[in-house]
Amino acid sequence: MRNKRRRLADVDITPLIDMMFMLIIFFVLTSSFVNGKLSVELPSGEAAPNAESAVTVSVLADGSVQWDGKNVSMRELAVLARKSQLKDVLVAGDKSANYGRVAEVLALLKREGVSSAGLLMQNGEK
Repeated sequence: MRNKRRRLADVDITPLIDMMFMLIIFFVLTSSFVNGKLSVELPSGEAAPNAESAVTVSVLADGSVQWDGKNVSMRELAVLARKSQLKDVLVAGDKSANYGRVAEVLALLKREGVSSAGLLMQNGEK
């Protein structure tokens, strides 16, 4: 009679452990990209623009542009922007206005040398 020994099956789990480490690294990196925002509490307060040096450019819902309450074309806006380079310019875009039109106005102001252009927003509750 032969000596029949059963040979135990050996499973090498080294590749499985390697895969687990790879998956853990993948999920850790992925979750860190998703949560890449910084949690910053901003101070509250109101900053009123200097009314003497601020010029308001309004973009209405129909796409028309106003310079301090007067309707102007884009050419006139370029001339006025060139003349008022030292003043602050506030762009007030109607919330139903086309975003592309507001972007055109901001690009035109930058191209004409206005270095201080900001967006005017509603402050407080509705």
